[in-house]
Parts: sequence; structure tokens; C-alpha cells
Amino acid sequence: MSSSRKRSHEEGKVPAKNKKPKEDAEIQLHYGLYNQGATCYLNSVLQVLFMTPELHDRLHSQSPITDQELGKVFKKIKVEKCGTENITESLGIKNVHQQRDAAECLELILHKVSPNASEVFQGQLTYMTQCSKGHIINEETNPFRTLPLSLRNTHDATYNVERGFERTFETKSYSGDNMVYCNECEKKTEATSECDMDTFPQILVLLLKRFEFDFNTMSDIKSDCCVDVPYTLQKKDKKYSLYGMVNHYGSLRGGHYTATLLSNEDKTWYEFNDDAVNKVEEQPFAKTGTYSSSSAYLLVYRESLKDEGKDQRGRIHDDKENRHVSQDQDRQIQINRTDTNNVKIVMKDDLSNPKTLEVEKDKDPRPPNNRFFGIKRNHIYIALGAFSIASIVIVISVVLATTLKT
Repeated sequence: MSSSRKRSHEEGKVPAKNKKPKEDAEIQLHYGLYNQGATCYLNSVLQVLFMTPELHDRLHSQSPITDQELGKVFKKIKVEKCGTENITESLGIKNVHQQRDAAECLELILHKVSPNASEVFQGQLTYMTQCSKGHIINEETNPFRTLPLSLRNTHDATYNVERGFERTFETKSYSGDNMVYCNECEKKTEATSECDMDTFPQILVLLLKRFEFDFNTMSDIKSDCCVDVPYTLQKKDKKYSLYGMVNHYGSLRGGHYTATLLSNEDKTWYEFNDDAVNKVEEQPFAKTGTYSSSSAYLLVYRESLKDEGKDQRGRIHDDKENRHVSQDQDRQIQINRTDTNNVKIVMKDDLSNPKTLEVEKDKDPRPPNNRFFGIKRNHIYIALGAFSIASIVIVISVVLATTLKT
């Protein structure tokens, strides 16, 4: 936003639903930054940079001065709340009671830090226009640190960030009154233009253009339309995962910035509202892959593995399956004979309640190789008993017959 559109120092209030009472029992992982007057825009951007460890190791400890001051702030807010007076001085911000634009603040910081540090956010876009005969009318490559997405001219009530991102790289056609002059053809001709991302930044920042100039009213306006924010974005073979959002509440004349960030410590989303830091009550993306917001202004993504989320879900599923297989393998079977009619099978494992199964005696649970040639052992015992009784009867009969003859 240009300096002519800087808002007054009267800051709007964050809706009550975004506030959450502190839980004393929880260990505090993150700390806030004190507001000097109307420096909520700076605090929000600094918290985003603090959650960007890819930047930290690139900051020079000696020079320039902005690198040093950022390093000091990052070190301090690991353990306590702190101020930003030295940061504002190094950035040349004189009036801390004048609210500024968070996107411009981010650009200012990345311009002030060393090139090695700002490189994390930098990519390159190539724009090319060709006539219908394939002649290149215009081609240029420009660096970028934030990629703007216009919220205007959308037919849906809710703006879809993923579709808006894809539209940036769609081919546009020029015909009729919009034909383009081609030097080689020496006349106006039909043409196409396209934009491509040649160099992918490690950190991708999308700027939702909520603040624009309305030519109908000849004044600046703010769009409060709801946007569907995707957790992941993909361009070619590059995949990005969201970890930060800078939000704006209020109007052009008076507003307030906060940051919603995914913690690197416990993978939980937190709301950073100046010196107050709280967990978000309803965690974004807990149920779906998108998050609806009417206040999101800057979306910050980091490069990730293409199938990181899929692999993680797969590992969780595989671990569960392997755990069940392991339990089955470790299970031991004890066979206790309770009487002549039943066999009691007790299956022991790590479960709190062992499983018990009662089977009939003639349904021998042991595998075939533990049986006698397929004949049940109990049947053999019965046969041997019968044979023994028959033998005794024969012996007694012989003895009685001999006695009678005598």
C-alpha cells in the first residue's frame, strides 16, 4: 500500500472469537512483542520471520545492522516478551504511531537485510508474449519476493486461493481490438502471453490484494471477502505447505494486524496478537485441507516434499498394521484340559483381558503334525482301554475253564 493510503494509528480490535484465556498449566512455548503505538504490522511480520528458521542462519552477526537486530530479537523472544525499538530504528521508521502496511513492511525488511538472507524469499517470474506465428513480441524475467493475487472479478462469493494461484500462470489470448503489434509481422496480430515461475523460492509469500484503488469511486477500498486458504500448493514438481498467515482486521482508516502461525515446537497453530500469544481455539486444517478466512492478508508457505503429507499418513497406517501383526506373532496359546469333554484355550497377549475360547474335545485345536497320523489321541486312548479290558476278560475265562476241568 502506498504512503498516501497509510491508515491512522487507531487500531481495530481483534474479534473475540480469536481470543483465548491463558492456561496456567501449559508450558509457554512462544512469546509476544510489545506494541510501540501502532506497530502491530511490524510485530506480525517479525513473528513470521521468527517462525522461518531458514532465514536465521543466513543473518550476518556483524553487518548489516538489520541482520544484527533481527538476530537479537529472535534470541530474546525465545525466552520472554521484548520490544522492537532497535528494529524500528534500523528500518528507518520514525513515527511508530502511524500504522503501515504489513506487506510493505516485509519488503522493507527483506530489502534491508543481507542478500544472502533475503534470498530465501526470492523467486523469478518470466513473462513472454508471442504472436500467432510464433514470433516473440516481448520476454522479460523479473525477481519477486511476494506474489500478488487479485480478489477482484471473482464470480464466486468465496475466493479460492488455489485457483487464483493457478490463474496467474494461465495463458492469456489477445484478439480483435486487443491484438498486439508484432515488429516482425509489421502489423497488429493475435497473440498469447504467459507467465512462468523459473526460480522457485524456498519461502513463498502470497499477497491477497485486499487494498485496491476503485476507479468507480476514485478512492481506496478494502475487500473483506472470504477466502479459502489451502494447506498445500503445488507448481510443477514443487510443493509448498502453509505455516503462517498475517491477518488484517478493521478498515483503511483504522485496523489491526495479527499473525497466525504453525509452531515448529509442537506443530500447533498459535495467534500472535502483539504481546499476547495463545493457541487457536479451532485449529486450522484440523478437519479439511482448506481454511476459510475473511481477514487473511499474507499467506506464507515453505517448500516441502511432494508427498510429505501422504507419506506421513501412510506411515501412521503402516505402523498400526505392523503393531497388530506384531501382537499376533507374540501371542501365545495355552491349552488347559479342564475335563474329559472340553479343551480350554487361553490366548495371552499384551491386552488387559485375555481372550478365552471353549471348544469340544473332538475338535482338537492342535495342527495335524501334532496328531497321530490324523487319528485323534483321545480315540487311541479309548481303543487301548478297550483292548486291555478284552485281554483281562480272556485271561479270566481261560483260568475259569481250567479250574472247572480240574
